[in-house]
Amino acid sequence: MKNYGVFNIIFSGICFLYLSGCMNAQESTSSAKTWSIDDEGWIVTKDGKNVENRFFAIGTWHVPGYVFTQEPEADSLAYVQNELLFKKKTSPFNMLFMSLGNEKEYMSDKIHILNPFSPILHGYLDRIESLPDSADKDYYRSQYIKKEADNPDFIQYLDSQIIALLGKKTHDKYIYSHIDEIALGGVSKWAVPPAVGTLINQRLKKHDPEALVYVDLLGHAKGSTYLFEKRYLEKNETMPADPPYNLISEDARKCKFPLLGFYEAYDGTPVYQFTNGEYSYNKYDRETLINIWKENIRIISEDYKGNGDVFGINAFLDFYAYPILAGITVDALRAGLGSKVPIWLYFDGNGYAKPSNLTPSDYLKIVKCQIYTAIIHGATGVLFWNDWSKTPEVFDELVPIMEELNNNLAIIKLNTLETMVDGDQHVTIKGEKSGKKYIIATNTSKTDSISFTMPAGDIKVLSPMEVYLADLQ
Repeated sequence: MKNYGVFNIIFSGICFLYLSGCMNAQESTSSAKTWSIDDEGWIVTKDGKNVENRFFAIGTWHVPGYVFTQEPEADSLAYVQNELLFKKKTSPFNMLFMSLGNEKEYMSDKIHILNPFSPILHGYLDRIESLPDSADKDYYRSQYIKKEADNPDFIQYLDSQIIALLGKKTHDKYIYSHIDEIALGGVSKWAVPPAVGTLINQRLKKHDPEALVYVDLLGHAKGSTYLFEKRYLEKNETMPADPPYNLISEDARKCKFPLLGFYEAYDGTPVYQFTNGEYSYNKYDRETLINIWKENIRIISEDYKGNGDVFGINAFLDFYAYPILAGITVDALRAGLGSKVPIWLYFDGNGYAKPSNLTPSDYLKIVKCQIYTAIIHGATGVLFWNDWSKTPEVFDELVPIMEELNNNLAIIKLNTLETMVDGDQHVTIKGEKSGKKYIIATNTSKTDSISFTMPAGDIKVLSPMEVYLADLQ
């Protein structure tokens, strides 16, 4: 019988998720979870001595400069070289996205993040012959799958795919990632309905009761077809059989991807502008973007809350343009999800959003500020997406920044005593009320220094993009 596992997360330098115990993948078990979530939105685990520990996720999608393969590394020299390269590049990370079949023994100390659910969903839709294959096919597919959420055939299909997934698993430390950018549609151009995401989460946990599911909601928070649908259904009982093109502009209809005309913010503000069949993002001033961003995330996260256990978004270009959005994103997710739901944000690990005239070091100073700003606001994990088309210079300079983050985790995991945010100034006090206290502060302005009064009364000045962490005497 296959070992499908039960989560048992232990702490050894950093926390790792361990699955142990045997169960039939076709049956659920009633054993108690070995991970939990505390009042500050931390995943809490137990070590071998039954001591509870907060788990801070540091994950990576792809490892620039290392090539994953399904072939065994039979040559001993090649194996050793690849092992050394992998360990050097992933030393500060405790999680990595993994395609089944690419595992190697030297990856065994990392949590593997499995994310097969987009191809599983679209594999089901590909079998439906009545669905059109056109530029607007994703509208029809989304409306179709919405009605399938209660269909026993669809449920049986999901079950069979999940059982097959568990049967192929060879590693005993893993979590799941849901459909990428599910509220934008992932690999499609119309949002996957929340009910479908919830169903996938429920069926997964039927077969793996200890499953921990991460949900990457959005690739940006400027707007979504989901918000268009939500507004439309406020005045109509159902969505129309065909996309309601009469509600978008002629220029949008002429676009090579006409469904983009339905991407809008909660208030109907269009995400894109269209010219001669091409599209580009609408330009917003900072305050307008912030206001749209916050409310879009709040609404979407609240409606998609049943899709998993941990939530985040990825928005590399926007985070670069306005680093303050990293903190605003955490606050908006909290507003929609509640204070206890863990938040792990994605950041740019290999220079996808880096301007060509900016050095890796200067760019990563901005990314580092984004990361610590998110932590100040309550994020309890960070994930990195890495552009495969770029050489690994940025990622290689990210590694020591993550090593520094690991060294700061003992402070970051402490209770939050106070958080103070004033524009680009972000400050949190960590510690125990009766014990030693620490301050973490960031300045998310790219141009201006800021000053604030420390608890002892002295003035601290932060330069643009500065991250400050110190103990308070």
